Amino acid sequence: MEQTVFCVDIGTSSIKTALITASGDVLSAARFRFPRTTRRTSHWLNAYRLALRALKPEESAAAVVISGNGPTLVSVDGRNRATALLLWNDTDTSTNRGNYAGPSLFIPRILEFSRRFPREYREAHHLLSGPEYLMFSLSGNPVTVLPEERYRPAYWTSGDFTATGLNPAKMPPFVPAGSIVGETTLGKRKHIPVIAGGPDFFVALAGTGAFEPGRACDRAGTSEGLNVCTKDPVHHSRIRTLPSLLPEYWNAAWLLPESGATFHDYRKSSGESGKPYPELMREILESPSAGPGKENVHPGRTVVERIGFAVREGIETLEEATGYNPVFYLSGGQARNEVWNQMKADITGRTFVLTATADGELMGNAVLASPALGWHTSITNASQAMVRECRRFEPDPENFHRYSDKYDYWKSTRDENV
Repeated sequence: MEQTVFCVDIGTSSIKTALITASGDVLSAARFRFPRTTRRTSHWLNAYRLALRALKPEESAAAVVISGNGPTLVSVDGRNRATALLLWNDTDTSTNRGNYAGPSLFIPRILEFSRRFPREYREAHHLLSGPEYLMFSLSGNPVTVLPEERYRPAYWTSGDFTATGLNPAKMPPFVPAGSIVGETTLGKRKHIPVIAGGPDFFVALAGTGAFEPGRACDRAGTSEGLNVCTKDPVHHSRIRTLPSLLPEYWNAAWLLPESGATFHDYRKSSGESGKPYPELMREILESPSAGPGKENVHPGRTVVERIGFAVREGIETLEEATGYNPVFYLSGGQARNEVWNQMKADITGRTFVLTATADGELMGNAVLASPALGWHTSITNASQAMVRECRRFEPDPENFHRYSDKYDYWKSTRDENV
């Protein structure tokens, strides 16, 4: 049987898994939702075990590679037991950041953890993210996955601990994404490497090839991020600039925090929650689109058009700020709906591309693991060999012209109300 890498991504509501070959073929994939209760680390472990039974990675996997969202924090005591869990999206109990005013995304969450779980924090030997906890459970080695060296300020520095009084000894050492952090057992096979993937947004860039200048990714689920790789950092009040995967490049991002959530709320408020997402989107597509300032027959069309207009505004801003006019490679839950992909192309007038898997995080895990396994000499070579186009969504000129009139009206009326 052809060798694979067993790719695992821990999300907010589910775990996604796949067996992916060195050529980028997805041999099998499975997703398991967590219970709709307060999240526990046992939910991650149980979902991982379900994936083991479903995909049988022991038959072909050369390694296990794990990614996930964050900054989620899990405390582990001296007996290696998980004692408390703070999810990345749990609300802060305090509106201030203590004595801290730096750029770290993690220090405020560690402060929140220490306020909410004082005993667990005090007794913790390690504080780990979700994917790091799973890697620790499999390998016994506590680590912190640093996506790229320039991300240190977004994690923590010695000065951060001095300023806040937090204990740096609780934070495991940094290891680079794509590195082997230990070994685990799959079935009867022992000494299977466990490889660090990294944060989900970071591995999604690898899984769509969006880490060379001009390459772009549209990662859309509950929220949405439009990402363009650039040669130099971009300075713009509405664009978030972070390091890219490669040390010489940068990533410019436009964030839409609630694009998927907005449509989910519409489904719930309209009583359409029980209708399959593709079926509802088909109804919206087939309904007439009214002219600027006029009411659409289907209220869902108004919702998705406004989401599309926000995406178009983000693309136009990124193009102006970066100088690129890229094709956007799709990743995330929204990418699975071809009706929406085509509507997005028509509304924005841009081309969107669906690759071999809509789950860019899983393909990104395979890309990042490839050099460690000796499959490819670099992540650039791995991406070129593994990330393959399956379908392009090109804008229809007539539809784009019609949406452009409505888009201009949307921008003018929105600006008047600001």
